[in-house]
Amino acid sequence: MTVNAHTQKIKFKTESEYTMKSIRFLLLTITTMFLIIAGLMIVLGITVYTHYHNFSFFYEAAKSGRFVTPSLLCVLFGMGLFIVTLFGFFGSLKQSTCLVNLYAVFLVIMVILKLVVVILSFTLSTNQLLGYVTVPVEKYVDDSEIASELDILQTSLNCCGSSSYTDYKGMNFTSEHNTLVITSNNATIVVPASCCAKNNENLCTRIRPNGCQSALVNMLVQNSSVIGVLGVSVTFIQILGIIFALLLARCIRKMKSEKALMQWKIKEQMIVARNTEEDDNTVYISRTESSQA
Repeated sequence: MTVNAHTQKIKFKTESEYTMKSIRFLLLTITTMFLIIAGLMIVLGITVYTHYHNFSFFYEAAKSGRFVTPSLLCVLFGMGLFIVTLFGFFGSLKQSTCLVNLYAVFLVIMVILKLVVVILSFTLSTNQLLGYVTVPVEKYVDDSEIASELDILQTSLNCCGSSSYTDYKGMNFTSEHNTLVITSNNATIVVPASCCAKNNENLCTRIRPNGCQSALVNMLVQNSSVIGVLGVSVTFIQILGIIFALLLARCIRKMKSEKALMQWKIKEQMIVARNTEEDDNTVYISRTESSQA
């Protein structure tokens, strides 16, 4: 091997090591950020889901198993982001162009899905959301399980009835029900005790003002807004991740191509040097002509 070839090999090795260290640091920084975000999304989604899971009974789609809350979407996207991030992590460690490209493709798919969800959520009007919510106050007297669910709902969301406390007007409560009396517009209405924010013995002095149907919709919208802000923030970071992943894949391809080209040049120079050395060591014997006497 010539001195020039040896010098080129050392120079290429130094540059390639520096490039790979920079690439790994860049991708590991991004993947670490995504892992933290994915963990936050999963924790946030589970927290919201466990806190409001009991209220899923009042959503029409939940009865057929087709109801997907924003908290569940948050958990699903968090788990998906965690799995996708592994492709970028191992792609960086193994210097795999395939894994890094898959990482970018999966990030693109996740961004598209988020945009679809956001667009669909904005197309839903308040009236459409109200259509997905049902508060069966008419079953309060006959079904003890529904009565218990309604009591929890009315206490937690500070609401009463489906649209208002007048939904309980004319119901035949029994002694088994915990009720209070409210007097309004010269009419006396018996309502569940959970409808009253403040009472004096058997009289309800302050009724919960809002209906539970609108309260459930407002709760859904508020949770969607919080999770939506987080989702939009993550989307911008994912776009950066896509750009960096594509740049990383390009750098890996370029580095491998340069390495292969350098190895080919080194081998070519070694062959040329070997042929030159053989030519230098070759002894040529000249043919002498015999003299005539």
